[in-house]
Amino acid sequence: MDDDTLLSRLAERAGIESAYWDVYGGHHKTSDDTRRKFLSAMGYSIDDDDAILASLNEIEERPWRRMLEPVTVLRTTGGAPDCVLDPKILVVLPEEQADGELGWSIDLEDGQRLDGRMDICDLSVVEKRSINNVPRIRLATPLPENLSQGYHRISMRHGQSVQEGALIIAPPSAYRPGWLSDSHKKVWGIACQLYALRSPSNWGMGDFSDLSALCEKTAHHGGGVVGLPPLHSLFPTRPEHVSPYSPSSRLSINPLYIDVTAIPDYAECPEAQRIVGDADFAARIEAARQTNVIAFAEVSALKRQICDVLFTHFEKANPPGGSSPRRMDYERFATEDRDRKNRLALFSALQEHFAPLSVEQWPAAYRDPGSTEAADFAIKHERHVRFHLYLQWEAERQLAAAANTCVRAGMAIGLYRDLAVGVAPDGADAWTTPEAFVTDVRFGAPPDPLGPVGQNWGMPPFDPNQLYEKAYGPYVDMLRANMRHAGAVRIDHVMWLQHMFWIPLGGDGRDGAYVRYPLDDLLAILALESRRNRCLVVGEALGTVPEGFRERLAAEGILSYCLMQFERHPDGLYKRPDTYPVLALATPASHDLPTLAGFWREADIQIHREIGLITSDGDAADRRAARAHERDLLIASLVDQRLLPPDFPNAADIGDGEMKTLIAAVHSFLARSPAAMMVVNLEDILSSTTQVNMPGTIDEYPNWRQKLPVDLDRILDAKSFAAAAGRIRAERERATA
Repeated sequence: MDDDTLLSRLAERAGIESAYWDVYGGHHKTSDDTRRKFLSAMGYSIDDDDAILASLNEIEERPWRRMLEPVTVLRTTGGAPDCVLDPKILVVLPEEQADGELGWSIDLEDGQRLDGRMDICDLSVVEKRSINNVPRIRLATPLPENLSQGYHRISMRHGQSVQEGALIIAPPSAYRPGWLSDSHKKVWGIACQLYALRSPSNWGMGDFSDLSALCEKTAHHGGGVVGLPPLHSLFPTRPEHVSPYSPSSRLSINPLYIDVTAIPDYAECPEAQRIVGDADFAARIEAARQTNVIAFAEVSALKRQICDVLFTHFEKANPPGGSSPRRMDYERFATEDRDRKNRLALFSALQEHFAPLSVEQWPAAYRDPGSTEAADFAIKHERHVRFHLYLQWEAERQLAAAANTCVRAGMAIGLYRDLAVGVAPDGADAWTTPEAFVTDVRFGAPPDPLGPVGQNWGMPPFDPNQLYEKAYGPYVDMLRANMRHAGAVRIDHVMWLQHMFWIPLGGDGRDGAYVRYPLDDLLAILALESRRNRCLVVGEALGTVPEGFRERLAAEGILSYCLMQFERHPDGLYKRPDTYPVLALATPASHDLPTLAGFWREADIQIHREIGLITSDGDAADRRAARAHERDLLIASLVDQRLLPPDFPNAADIGDGEMKTLIAAVHSFLARSPAAMMVVNLEDILSSTTQVNMPGTIDEYPNWRQKLPVDLDRILDAKSFAAAAGRIRAERERATA
């Protein structure tokens, strides 16, 4: 057997797909060089034929060398009574020992224990294999049908051998609220970039108090949902790293969203009030408010200074070991999932200690969260670690307060959160659980219209093998952290649940290949967490989407993410609103696309020309001609729905009144769709041409930094906002009727 055959066999068993089709119909075979790099990054030895064969044997024999797999995921029927669909677990035994009884016990999540025994001769043999000349058999072991949904532990006993594993029982599909399943109510709401909100009270970027105000006013006008960017923790010591889609941690909240003056300790702390009231400090806050591009370093410095004072006051007024309500609540927060929270807080403390160095530049001992040096640092800097727990505690409290505003206002969904597809390689998640990631690989997307040579997103992927070995713990933690206080969550680039496009270090999309993930298990756990958190799931499936994948999402009860710009027929014509699926979120565009006004006025083309993404006037002219055709198609779709007059002008420089008419028509178009959810972007309500993020740029464009042009209260109290809300609400109600 030659090396190529051995290598390809090993790659296939490791989950590396042999080829893929891009959106242009091109067929790409995975190169041996890419296979080798991926296999090496996954920890397999590939130095020569013998090493490859040994790795292949190891991966193929691993399931046969243990009695029980580390995790088994089963699903229930969803009927009444709700029973486990296929109540079996696989057990491996040496064939010569396959006699007598097999004992089992299940420790249920609620503390109960179930026990049982069975004769091995009564069990079905699923498969046989010889390992080191020892014949082994795989047995299908029946379990009770009425197991409750949740995370359980199962133990199998045969003679003196005992082995444990996780047993996850999941529902048949994700959460659907009653209004979606029964009344087919059509919900609408506002999506915002929270950091971009201006207000007379914030300190230079939008905060959770601004969010509460937006929720209250949206509900007042009949809206049922407020959409947010990822709220993940970033890098406060590196203010240039501000993309919420390349975070430090998806398990914690960016503390810059805290409204410092809304922290309960602020009202009790004269020292903090004195500093904030000082003329120089107040001037710094006002200067931060007035910028059009967020001064993240200054905002961080202002909030960090006062939060430190407030924490000192909190510790003095509510000392450790005390029984004050504030102290007890802090201790409750710090105690829940203590190890994970302490590691994240320790990372934040180390990050500040070694600033401005990134993790790769820290002394080697501190790059290991389990090192003696890291443990000693945590003891020596205990107050510093507790301070970062304090920030997370307050961030959670203020986010919960915004969610409660939605509940009190009777919003159907409330907060709609966004879960980024990955984390930065030098962030908290990669540091605290390095074993969960393949650190010597990055992921992205193959060539598509947004990236002709593919996209390298610069983040390490989850290791599918380690997720399985860890009973999907890191995945569960991630889902729980982002479903808290949310009525819906958007899974960015949801195709990763089936496969992820890996790219070797230093390469681009042309060097990449797909790696498989355990789709069935990941969807089952997603359904379980969705039900437990009463949280709708929206799957962003754009770009290169596997055949049948969208249909699988629909069967799982996951809403499609329908961008009007992409809802087209092959000839480019827009699909009519009545063709949108019910299980969908409909919206004009995403953060990676121009706003409606920016699209119409060709603002993105102008910026691309200025920063060099369009390299000649000729190319720019071609893009403008293509955009004129795109405007024709949009006009035609809106005229078809009698939302615009047939003579609406196709001109980039239409007046402000005509622009408002156009945007209102687009919103009415989407509101007519049967999609369960519809969100409009705050930038579009303002007719803003400012694009949130310009794909293909890093420093050339102020991505994720630009503020809205006017204060939030002026937007929410304007007659134009009430009128826009009224039109959308009326169309949504007609769509329901």
